[in-house]
Amino acid sequence: MRNYIFQILLWLSVVGLALWAGGTLYQMVVVVPMWNHSPPESVTAFFEGTRYNETIWNFFGPPFMAARLLPLLGTLIFGWHLRRHRKMIAFAVVCMLLGLVFTLFYIYPINEVLFARAGAGLSAEDVRSLARKWVFADRARFVVGVLAFLATLRALSLPVPNGSS
Repeated sequence: MRNYIFQILLWLSVVGLALWAGGTLYQMVVVVPMWNHSPPESVTAFFEGTRYNETIWNFFGPPFMAARLLPLLGTLIFGWHLRRHRKMIAFAVVCMLLGLVFTLFYIYPINEVLFARAGAGLSAEDVRSLARKWVFADRARFVVGVLAFLATLRALSLPVPNGSS
């Protein structure tokens, strides 16, 4: 039974991380260039007077962070007895936890300034600098998340013994 629960949670983890990676890639290729092509004007035009900061939470916000992380943690717990899987899943958990902490303490404060306030109260150079920092941080977070995704895919490819051992 433990292996069966492990496999279900692993599949949920893979699907959750795949959705996140796809959504993030779309955001990087389509959305970010719309607000970052000529800051501060593009930042103001894209974010000022919109609900973007609220709406983006419908995909990337804390409830969905938990929806990606909880199955992964469950996978680690239920698959702890599977040594080869444990290494891949533990690596994925560490990557996702690092990404979560980085998001909450570095990216979200920038989101507040750029997305929620549209850079209001900052000089043009400060908005440009903050936009560059956000893009770099987002790309770094994406790389770490993709590493977690690849680790879960690798774990999914490993055989799971029959039985409940």
